[in-house]
Amino acid sequence: MDKKFLLFTAKTYYPYGGMDDCKGVFAKLQDAIDYAIKKQPSGWLDDTHVLEIGEQLIVHLVQPNNGTVEVSKPINEYMGEV
Repeated sequence: MDKKFLLFTAKTYYPYGGMDDCKGVFAKLQDAIDYAIKKQPSGWLDDTHVLEIGEQLIVHLVQPNNGTVEVSKPINEYMGEV
């Protein structure tokens, strides 16, 4: 199974929620991060996450100002369902 990476981020104070905050599907984690930090519309400063879809769902919390991945966790851990 090929991995896919979905970028979720929203304008400060105006998240739509759900899939409306998905900004694209990428082949690589770095591609999603590059889009978030280089091509983001102004105001995308809150919660930037990349969901990795593969054998397991992994959530990557990204700092959009510098592209640093702060934490990567399986989605069940991220959502507190351990």
